[in-house]
Amino acid sequence: MKLAVVADEVTALGWRLIGAQVHVPAPGTARGCFREALGGADVVLMTAEHARAIPATELNAALLASKPLVLVIADLRHRHEPPPIEEEVRRALGVPA
Repeated sequence: MKLAVVADEVTALGWRLIGAQVHVPAPGTARGCFREALGGADVVLMTAEHARAIPATELNAALLASKPLVLVIADLRHRHEPPPIEEEVRRALGVPA
């Protein structure tokens, strides 16, 4: 399984140590890094900070696609948290809050 991570340098370091393909976007390059990661991985993790640079329609399409699996994660320092999705998951599963 190929794992790609689009993240800041500190967050990317840990993922690099376990063998992930790491993309550390320079300013203005997050979208290109994201697209590159999508094209070469089975799982793509992207920090919330960089996910904000991806147009909502493009990010949502990737999140909903069956392959690769795409997840938005917090950065190591928890400066940027992903949006809470608990309510959406409950609604999709038909589980009351």
